[in-house]
Amino acid sequence: MKHRKLRGYVLPTLYVIVLIVIFGAVSLVSSLMQVNPNYLYSVNVLKDVSTPVLEEVEETEGIVRPYTSSDVTIATYFYDEDASSEEQEKSLIYFENTYMKNTGVLYQAPEVFDCVAVLEGTVLNIKEDDILGNVVEIEHNPNLRTIYYSLGEVNVKVGEVLNQGDLIGVSGENNITDSSSNLLFEVYYNGTLLNPEEFYSMDITTLN
Repeated sequence: MKHRKLRGYVLPTLYVIVLIVIFGAVSLVSSLMQVNPNYLYSVNVLKDVSTPVLEEVEETEGIVRPYTSSDVTIATYFYDEDASSEEQEKSLIYFENTYMKNTGVLYQAPEVFDCVAVLEGTVLNIKEDDILGNVVEIEHNPNLRTIYYSLGEVNVKVGEVLNQGDLIGVSGENNITDSSSNLLFEVYYNGTLLNPEEFYSMDITTLN
């Protein structure tokens, strides 16, 4: 039996035809992907339903100090009944030949400094005291109030809702010190005085 040989140009021709078919198929698919609105819609849907791997963690609100200046120092500490005699001596206010227990912390600075809200709250009362100067009282919740004494200037009004860090006023004078830049700060929780220096590090969620 005789075997027929393929002519020399047959195989190259077949290779060329196969390559043309493959190239045409790739071009067609690529073209459909670019113009097919259903394909684009599918991609957008996948983007919409995708969720990040890491979830955002809500930060717990902290308590800030009632001033922003780094020059502020403590002139008179909060009087703690359980403190040592030496510490209690640093917590007494001398006025008109009388020593009084300090019910807050008296802050001072060489220059006037801004006084800010330690937490969000509502201005409950504003008054002028003959001894302690301008006074602003803020209610943060039904059980928690803070009081700012010796303000030289008041920038809020009764009923105003404040955010944490909002300006309340600036430091000022009172009749118990010789300084012209004071802030006496008190904290009341359920009617009981708290040491402000301990208050700043408390968990606010436990003070509701």
